[in-house]
Amino acid sequence: MRKKLKNYLQTQFHFSSLEADRILYGFESIVSEAVKFVILFFIALPLGYADEMLVATIVLLSIRSNSGGLHFSHFFSCLAFTVVFYTAAIGLAQYPLSSKFLSLGLILTLGVFAWVGPITSIMRPRLQTKDVQRYSRRVIFLLLIYSSILITFETLPYRNVIYWVIVLQIFQLLCARIARKGEIYEEVYDTKNL
Repeated sequence: MRKKLKNYLQTQFHFSSLEADRILYGFESIVSEAVKFVILFFIALPLGYADEMLVATIVLLSIRSNSGGLHFSHFFSCLAFTVVFYTAAIGLAQYPLSSKFLSLGLILTLGVFAWVGPITSIMRPRLQTKDVQRYSRRVIFLLLIYSSILITFETLPYRNVIYWVIVLQIFQLLCARIARKGEIYEEVYDTKNL
């Protein structure tokens, strides 16, 4: 099916092989994410956590689209990790957090991200240094905005969900960095000069 679609894009729209591959990759990514979202939503809905799941998704998309993270080769391993991620974020959000703990955690996430930087999939082209810096600035800006909101508004609904999504996303970036230790990745993604 993929070959037929690629051939169709090349013959009907005169895309190069690389352009057709990029279009198909984007399409596959969107379909995969949409399917995962629908599955998760229909799990969360009867359990009474649909609102938390939607908030977690909005926050996660804003950060992950700029920071990257762990990537899996198969849909079901990705789905399993996503279920664990959301379960952990929503489950941990049920426990109260002190303002000091929350503030310390947010400061640590900023520090860890500044050290780790964005992590792309091995399926995607490597980022250039200027792109790494651009994505890093975006994520740091987002983390500062979220941190300011979470620290300022202690009675914010879903405050703990937002906090745990941030912490777990940065933790998975750290795991991805450790998993890729020693690869060419480290030479390209030097975040010391951000």
